[in-house]
Amino acid sequence: MLFGQSSFQSIHQEYLIGEKSRLETIEGMINMLNDENHIHEGDFSKCLTPLMMFLEAENMEAIQLKNVAQRQTSAMAEYLSPSGKFRINYVTSGRDAVPSDDFNSNGIPDYVEEVAEAADSSYNHEIINLGFTDPIGEFEVYDVFIEDLSGFGAYGLTNNRTSGSFPCNNSGPGTCIYIENDFDGFPPNTDPEGRVIGSIKVTMAHEFKHSIQFAQNNWQGDSDRWAEMDATLMEEVVYDDVNDYYNYITGSSSDLFNSPASSLTAGSYEDVTWALYFHERFGQDFWPAVWEIIEADIQIPLVDAIEIELVSRSISYKEAVLESYLWHFASGPSFSGTNFGFDERLQYPGPNLRDQFNSYMTSLNEDISLRLFSGVYYLFDPIEDLKGVVTFNYRVSDPEIQLGLIQYRIDGTIDTESLINPSSNQKRQFASNWSWDNTDKVGLVIVNTSTDFTHEVSFEFVPGRIFLTQNFPNPFNPTTVIQLEIPENQTITLELFDIIGRKI
Repeated sequence: MLFGQSSFQSIHQEYLIGEKSRLETIEGMINMLNDENHIHEGDFSKCLTPLMMFLEAENMEAIQLKNVAQRQTSAMAEYLSPSGKFRINYVTSGRDAVPSDDFNSNGIPDYVEEVAEAADSSYNHEIINLGFTDPIGEFEVYDVFIEDLSGFGAYGLTNNRTSGSFPCNNSGPGTCIYIENDFDGFPPNTDPEGRVIGSIKVTMAHEFKHSIQFAQNNWQGDSDRWAEMDATLMEEVVYDDVNDYYNYITGSSSDLFNSPASSLTAGSYEDVTWALYFHERFGQDFWPAVWEIIEADIQIPLVDAIEIELVSRSISYKEAVLESYLWHFASGPSFSGTNFGFDERLQYPGPNLRDQFNSYMTSLNEDISLRLFSGVYYLFDPIEDLKGVVTFNYRVSDPEIQLGLIQYRIDGTIDTESLINPSSNQKRQFASNWSWDNTDKVGLVIVNTSTDFTHEVSFEFVPGRIFLTQNFPNPFNPTTVIQLEIPENQTITLELFDIIGRKI
């Protein structure tokens, strides 16, 4: 079974790229969720929180969805998590019933205890270890409701309303969480304790991050548009062994492996690896620091907050963005090296190449148009032995275009070189430090770091220096071959001398 971009995600994506207004998005989401036939193979909404966020942003009344069973709140049992911070609300009969297994015979279904343990673990990692803002007050208890969400294909949701299909209690923290009641038929994961427990874990990590977002930005501003990417990141950070996010990093219209030419602004589930780059590259304190900047100014664009944090660490923002695309290029079984990129790069899909070249070019390619905040991948894989150094010519329309090279060495290791803020509107040459003698192939990554404008670029791979070989055969009669490599097209004069230096 394949899992990719769902109908719900597609509607959300249309909003993120400006094709739908927020009100049109709300209407589309509600109509889809109310259609009992919308769930088909692989069509998992994953998280319904975006709809709740839209309702909050538009100050709209809480909605009633047809697909929600009439809950008997008076029949709900409660279980307090071991930390005392989470109240798990559940039923043992009817459509919303949790599985009845009770391995330790303590009267609490195992499923409920797993939800409580995942809630405590998510809190400990996200609040105590990482240092995000705590959405639970000192004397408050956070409500988690276990209900059947399979009709929506949803793992869970976070809400802040006291009415509608998914209400929160009148007292306590500003939000509450709903989680699926059995995860029957949901996508696979790699949790050692089994798929269902893995789904519980990542859903709690994901949804609790939404509650943190509400505490930090009140679900407003540009950062709110990146909420799903941010929450999906917590799935991998809190529960590294589960890897449910593998189901969503490819197969969509804008993931960085398959569709880098689609604008990254604003990121959703499929862009979790872009967020993961910053976590792995700069440390677990990076994103908490970025969200502190956002909390101080909830209207600041997320990429601006990222740049502020990078500058505070004396790190180039443009070079970091380019390197994030280089990491995505150097992924998958065919493009990973032994010393570069994501920790789990071998499990990721490889890059979707725009083109592949096997020999030197004779002129600049026609201009390639790159949308705002997007990239493109090329590969130069020569079919003959080359001499000299790896060199290419380029022309960019704006310094917002950044260029990066990936050297795949014969020994299986990788090296990279970056060209940041290149001169614009003129042909330039970039000579690397790499010899073709120890180079197998070269990847080219081009990124438009502008979040506002489309820019153009053209390029060509050329011989890296003047290189004259010994003639063959030698001695010869009547003909011989002299191999010559030159950096660019030009007129060549060949002069021959005899053994005592006379030009003949």
